[in-house]
Amino acid sequence: PPSRLRDVMTDAFHTVYGTEPRIEALHASLECGILSGKMPELECISFGPDIVNDHPPRERLRVASTWRTWALLLEGLRRLK
Repeated sequence: PPSRLRDVMTDAFHTVYGTEPRIEALHASLECGILSGKMPELECISFGPDIVNDHPPRERLRVASTWRTWALLLEGLRRLK
């Protein structure tokens, strides 16, 4: 369905990364599904840094992707203001 939040974050993604985001539903957005199931009017998206081997004990985070994710969050919040 139409989503102002998704549109804002898509534009922010394009500004930060210089490309269009890949928008898809996947198991990593479980929390969004739970929250929106309890609050149908809620718009929510999930995004985050690059994680490798996403189940302990081999789970690893790519630190550089954390900074890019932070930049995306700040740009999105700036646009929502």
